Amino acid sequence: MTGSGKGARRRLRATVPLGAYAALVCVFLLSPLVIAVALSFSSGEQLAFPPPGFSLRWYREALATEQFLTGVWVSTVIALATGAVSALGGTGAAIAINHFRFRGRALVQSFVLLPLSIPGVVVGLGILFALGMLGMKSGIAAAIAGHSVLGVPYVTYLVLATLSNYDLTLEQASLNLGAGRWLTFRRITLPLIAPGILAGAICAFLISFDNVALSIFLTRGDTLPLRLMQHIQFYANPGVAAVSSLLVAASLVVMLVLGRILRRRQIVGLAG
Repeated sequence: MTGSGKGARRRLRATVPLGAYAALVCVFLLSPLVIAVALSFSSGEQLAFPPPGFSLRWYREALATEQFLTGVWVSTVIALATGAVSALGGTGAAIAINHFRFRGRALVQSFVLLPLSIPGVVVGLGILFALGMLGMKSGIAAAIAGHSVLGVPYVTYLVLATLSNYDLTLEQASLNLGAGRWLTFRRITLPLIAPGILAGAICAFLISFDNVALSIFLTRGDTLPLRLMQHIQFYANPGVAAVSSLLVAASLVVMLVLGRILRRRQIVGLAG
């Protein structure tokens, strides 16, 4: 047997355990999703796996349940506003940390990340008392403010990652040629850091949409995750699985659309 044949066999023996491990990880991660989708088609009255039969009944009931529809609306409004607020705050923080050198810069950078290292219950309780001192009550505005505390760090560090290869001389050249700071930011800085801002805003949206720990303190129990928890507590029927499956389908559609948009931009960029 030639040396190349022995090397190929050794590589094959090395990749088989790695492939098996990767397959087990995929099964571990995807099995809850598969079970939830299977339960959404159950014809039974309770959450039981395997389902006794298959039916679309729970999808019809989920789409006709006012509590679920209201929860989706409230969660979407909060998540969209959180993504916008986090994008503004996180982008400003990232530019300040990256562009300027000041005393305590490393401390500020660590402080921005601090909310992610504290348990959500503690953060929610602290924000609840802080908003109470400002005269704000539980509701959509309080939830947006609280969720943005978690969204800003994600946007900040994703924008900082985008700025890691950023050339500051581009801004200096623009300013020397007579452009103001706002025009320089809009024409030069923003297009270059837009991928980081978009990624951070999407992360903030997702974190806000399915947040439970903060929503318990800051909302009136009308977000979709809390409505689902209430439904499981009192009814525990497959309607919850139907709502979850619809959310998964919506997420896949959004991912496919964003993937196509980014692919087209890459193709246009390469052609240019």
